[in-house]
Amino acid sequence: MASILGINLSELNQTEVLAKIADFLNSNEAHYIVTPNPEIILAAEKDEELFHILNKADLSLADGFGLKIAAWLFGVNIPRVTGSDTTVKLLKIAAEKGNRVMILNWEEGLSQPSDIKIALTKKFPGLIFSVLNISRAKFLSDENIEKINQFAPEILFNTLGFPYQEKLMYYNIKRLPTVRVALGIGGSFDFISGKVKRAPKIFRSLGLEWFWRLLISFFKGNPGKRIRRIYQATFVFMGKVLKSRTKSLKESFTKK
Repeated sequence: MASILGINLSELNQTEVLAKIADFLNSNEAHYIVTPNPEIILAAEKDEELFHILNKADLSLADGFGLKIAAWLFGVNIPRVTGSDTTVKLLKIAAEKGNRVMILNWEEGLSQPSDIKIALTKKFPGLIFSVLNISRAKFLSDENIEKINQFAPEILFNTLGFPYQEKLMYYNIKRLPTVRVALGIGGSFDFISGKVKRAPKIFRSLGLEWFWRLLISFFKGNPGKRIRRIYQATFVFMGKVLKSRTKSLKESFTKK
């Protein structure tokens, strides 16, 4: 287990992650999975509740090339396991094994239930699934809890984005007795539905998805928000990591 700015991150690779999820599905308990990236870790510094929830997760996947670089600075090599890749692989497994899947879809997101249903029916024949629109304001109402429990899913995908999806899972998973695995996966279903085009494989393998998204935002004429996010996820995040690393080195030299 690696730790970046106090947030624990799994050192499992994609194959090992899927094996661990298979164990979760075969258990009698509920588990939740988080997918921190530099933005989420920075947010957790200011949000004590989110910090606690991330570190209580049953599995914390390093979703961001910046986390891999940060771990290198501490002498740890962690695999980058993205929420988007894990989502696709888990949907394929669920379709093959008959696991029931519920998708909690942010009602203000790009993908609507009809978009997701069309895409999943085409890409994962035989998948047993349901899509439920929810808001960030209400999290889960008693009515929605009842709808989920009536469907009785084993796998729950949550697309609200941080910190809403993490908090929703943490506070509500015990109210969903059939759920064995809950995952916060942000906009992953926007890729599956085709609402957002994912970066070419070469960009992904080099950890340059952020650069691809920046190019797309320039083409669309609205790069401002993307630039601010990239600044936070690169310069601000790495600055804090370097400061933390310097502090730990000083402490180790002092002890010697």
